[in-house]
Amino acid sequence: MLNQQSPPTKSNLHTSHLMQALAHYDAGEYETARAACDELLQLQPEDYGALHLAGLIATAQKRPPQAADFFKQALNHAPDAQNAADSWYELGKALRAAGDLRQAEEALRRAIHSDPRTCSYAIELADIYAEGWKLNLAVETLKTAVNRFFTDPAPCAALGNLLNRYGKQADALMAFGMAVERKPNYAQAHLAVGSTLMMLGRFAEAEAPLREALRLDPMIKAYYQLAQVRKFKLDAGDMEAIKQRLDPQLNATKDARIDALFALSRIYDQQEDYAAAFSYLEEATRLHRSTNKFPDNEYEAMVERIMALFTPEFLARYAGKSASDLAPIFILGMFRSGTTLTEQILASHSQVQGGGELMCMVEIAKQLGKTWEARRALAPGDDATVGDDLTNAAARYREMIEHLSGNNLRFTDKLPLNFFYIGLIHLLFPKASIIYCHRNPVATCFSCFQNNILMPANGSFTHDLTDLGRFYKLHERMMAHWRKALPGRILEVEYENLVEDIETGIRRLLDFCDLEFEQQCLDFHSLKRPVATASVMQVRKPLYKGAIDHWKNYEAFLGPLLEALRADTPKSDIV
Repeated sequence: MLNQQSPPTKSNLHTSHLMQALAHYDAGEYETARAACDELLQLQPEDYGALHLAGLIATAQKRPPQAADFFKQALNHAPDAQNAADSWYELGKALRAAGDLRQAEEALRRAIHSDPRTCSYAIELADIYAEGWKLNLAVETLKTAVNRFFTDPAPCAALGNLLNRYGKQADALMAFGMAVERKPNYAQAHLAVGSTLMMLGRFAEAEAPLREALRLDPMIKAYYQLAQVRKFKLDAGDMEAIKQRLDPQLNATKDARIDALFALSRIYDQQEDYAAAFSYLEEATRLHRSTNKFPDNEYEAMVERIMALFTPEFLARYAGKSASDLAPIFILGMFRSGTTLTEQILASHSQVQGGGELMCMVEIAKQLGKTWEARRALAPGDDATVGDDLTNAAARYREMIEHLSGNNLRFTDKLPLNFFYIGLIHLLFPKASIIYCHRNPVATCFSCFQNNILMPANGSFTHDLTDLGRFYKLHERMMAHWRKALPGRILEVEYENLVEDIETGIRRLLDFCDLEFEQQCLDFHSLKRPVATASVMQVRKPLYKGAIDHWKNYEAFLGPLLEALRADTPKSDIV
């Protein structure tokens, strides 16, 4: 006679269904997991496990408002402090994704209060502070975590990343060094040490930590940087290891293959085997754009909105409404157009601090846009209200750049994409200097393509030749608008002219910024300051003219780019 099992209890059935839903979630089958969770919650709407899992699924499906609702419900039924802390943590992340940083901060503080033993809560809170430009709070939160979790390398690495982000590379190097001390086999920390040394111009010292990172994790993204510090002359063993990553049987990650392909492209470029160099470059960019589509329609719509709002009449109407006495030096233009060189020259001046690629204007423009759009038919508002908006935005910018030492001095803001916001810059900072860098269009675009330039915003135009050409045309359209709307407000610097006659170019830059000429500006390559852009190697050397026409070695491969650039443009203006 067969043994007959007892019928399952309601509790066992619930646990089984919850585990099945969790298994689907872990497998990335979010819609199936969502359906299973919904079924569970219909039966037991107050079950903590199902509510928390429903929040995780909503987060994975990029539904932050719904995720936040589920985590709030879960908190009402958390069985203990540890589970409550986990739900507070996830709630904080959901609120952050929804753009509610104030409530996200509070959720993370509650998570830490409920379970002070979990380091990741402090790291997430610091990230939220940093996103809200509360940099001092972010740094102090991570320093506290470094001391509290004295054997954990994670807060040290997080502190190093934060300090790097805001131009404190010397301090970041010490933080990464602490991470290595706590966990000597932490490959990512060794890579961070090498990357930071490169930013500081200490290229020879960077090789050892980069190699150690590769020894510990052969798939880590370090070969492109290693090739740079070795001046793109790697030995046979390195070349073999790089090419092994491309063996299909090795099943390397996409990022590891992209790193290897960019390294090989630059190595063959240095060997003047341009066909081989382009074949590796083409494969690297193809891999990248396979999961990173450029939203060109969104950018076209943004340009239309900017031009429709920031008319000459609008700019004249609100000029002088902001009384800010800040005098930033905005250096903008396309990536690879000479912005880093221009900043390095100006930062060599005794009265100028190099601020690097600040994201301040992007954030301010986004928030101001939301404020004005919320007024609907009354947008942007009456004169007094818009004047207050501009005054508050300028004050917000001042808060955001507090991490720059010596705020009484002039400083640079070198985010290239600030060319979208020239009208807003003009209104916020009457004393600002606005410098637009320009370079041959094909040279500019190909340099973006070759150097793995990554967009700081959504999507990337730099990994597709046609997208590059289209974005360049949008940038030209934007600049044509500003020239017409703000005549004489912008200094235009031609990269080729600057390279041809550096002293004349430097004097012109300094005159425009109301700065006296200083001899050390001619020796800009000797300036000991961190550089965190793709030009990290070039600005450490005296100017040379070889890069101006380098793109011509690849002209035969650049058909899609040339076609996109020639749209509505005479050929002579491009090549």
